Amino acid sequence: MWVWYSLGSGFFNALWTSQIKSKVQNEGALTFTASIRWGVVVILLPFVLWQCQSFSARWWLYTILSGICESLGIWALAKGARKDYYSTFALSNITPLFTAILAVAFLPEKVDKLLWVGVITVIAGILWLYYRGHWSWWETASALIGAFSGLFSKLVIAESGPIIHACFSFMVGALFCSAFSLRKHGRENAIFILKNVWTYRILIIGSALATYCFYQAVALGPLSRMSPLVRVNMIVGFLLSVFHLKEKQDWQGRGFGAVVLLSGIIMIIWNS
Repeated sequence: MWVWYSLGSGFFNALWTSQIKSKVQNEGALTFTASIRWGVVVILLPFVLWQCQSFSARWWLYTILSGICESLGIWALAKGARKDYYSTFALSNITPLFTAILAVAFLPEKVDKLLWVGVITVIAGILWLYYRGHWSWWETASALIGAFSGLFSKLVIAESGPIIHACFSFMVGALFCSAFSLRKHGRENAIFILKNVWTYRILIIGSALATYCFYQAVALGPLSRMSPLVRVNMIVGFLLSVFHLKEKQDWQGRGFGAVVLLSGIIMIIWNS
């Protein structure tokens, strides 16, 4: 079941993020991200209140760390994207490599040779799809931080279940992004965030679905295997860019990257 949740997370993530490029450029990455996260929290909160219970100090620590790491990853991504959006997008998605290393080091997971080949194939496809030759530590840091966010979630998600953990992790992320966003033009950005929770309700629903599937996959599946499967979002994003956004430039070359990425995903599913 975790395989389907992993693929579903990537699918829904690609659908809603394909609509955000112009919005991020107009409002700024942190303000827009804070809006989406608050919206997801609003959707998840009723389920949390219905299941209200107490959790250990360890759960709170790792849930907060997960939310902070995810927000730091977005901040690093935004910093890198100012110079080269496509290279940043590619390198920030090499998370499965770091995730596999962390899973072996800190979780009772074994990564065999075939899985390593699958992970490397997925990363090769990602780089072929979007990498444009520009290297930055910002985007690499975003991938590494994202891997730690997944690790922290995996360590405690069994205590509460996916929805409660996701809600509080996103709440921490929303507070983090809001704090940075309100440092300048505080009143203006605060109004933006409040309005956007309703204005972007369709995008928020898409993000909530992607979030639900992602944390279900984290709870049920091996982190080292589900992380690369989520990168199916790159393939869906490629198809949307060609057929929906009409971005035809070098579609054959990028299509080859999508095929390589898909072959890595199939290899990992076959080995699961």
